[in-house]
Amino acid sequence: MAANKRTVGIIVALVILVCVVAGANLYFMYYLNVEEAPHVSSTRALENMIRQKIRELHPVYLNRNPRLFMYRNKLLKNYKPAPYENATVLWDIANWWPQENEIYPIYDTSMAQLLQTLRLEPITKVTNLAKGTQLKLLIRLANKQKVIFKPQWYERDAVIEGAVYAGKDRHTAEVYAFYLGAVLDFRWTPIVVGRVVNLKTDIYDKGDSELKNSMTITETENGTEQYCLFGKCHYCNEEETVCGDEQNNIEGVLIYIVSGSLAKRRSPWQRTYKEDKRAPWEDDMNYCKPLKDKMETMRLLDLIDAAIFDYLIQNGDRHHYETREERLVLIDNGKAFGNPNKDHLDILAPLYQCCL
Repeated sequence: MAANKRTVGIIVALVILVCVVAGANLYFMYYLNVEEAPHVSSTRALENMIRQKIRELHPVYLNRNPRLFMYRNKLLKNYKPAPYENATVLWDIANWWPQENEIYPIYDTSMAQLLQTLRLEPITKVTNLAKGTQLKLLIRLANKQKVIFKPQWYERDAVIEGAVYAGKDRHTAEVYAFYLGAVLDFRWTPIVVGRVVNLKTDIYDKGDSELKNSMTITETENGTEQYCLFGKCHYCNEEETVCGDEQNNIEGVLIYIVSGSLAKRRSPWQRTYKEDKRAPWEDDMNYCKPLKDKMETMRLLDLIDAAIFDYLIQNGDRHHYETREERLVLIDNGKAFGNPNKDHLDILAPLYQCCL
């Protein structure tokens, strides 16, 4: 009898918990669809409103979480590179990980080994990846695992002046986005590692004829050969190349290709990329109102979450986005961390136009 009562009690508690969670989600969706956003005339007025709300925050949000070190140590253990024996098994594990838009589990000891395989596995074949506006290569590692390579264009302390989307991809931005997603339990970004490759032995010698034709080889003053790459993409040209050091080594990142089918979609908050022309959402603070009737609530919530993440990394170049099983994933984060001296508040437009 006591056991039955205990079982019933547990079931009742679980039902109550489910009801509370469901109720909270329904309330937020109702709020998103029904409540009107306060009238804000400009992003400057919005900035003042945000400053006021920050001053009104409960002190608990201003203090360090007492569990910080526990979580930090657990994450560090999970992401510290570890020895591995069989790369193929790790590739298979990583390809099984994605569930909807969560690319990898929050804690899995295989992650530490996977990161090491990306750093150490030999490169066997290289081709141009012509899709998109930026220079990328498709690399095949041993055991036929494919990854994307982005080279270093700038020094790490370079400041990119101009529009939020100015400049070329910052390779380190992809790494930072991956780790920030892990810290925030926002696991929508691909797995990324930094890696130094040799433009002669790793890229040119392993490349197909098209790739070799998108590289230049010049003799230096000391009689050695310098290998440079301009690649094949929308903005790629022979006048803008990346070159290695004296040994033809160049830093870059390897991006693990997310398994499953991805659908590319245009963002409602796409910029015009023209200095003399603004997009409708940049002037209409009620821009989100008709979107609530056209777009599924979950998709809109995903776009809002993505905007918050993009604001943290200052990526204002999310003109398109990809979905996996109808959930949003953050595949391209290369335009982040361009100028640390400026915060582009309009990246948060999906949030302040749809929620506030």
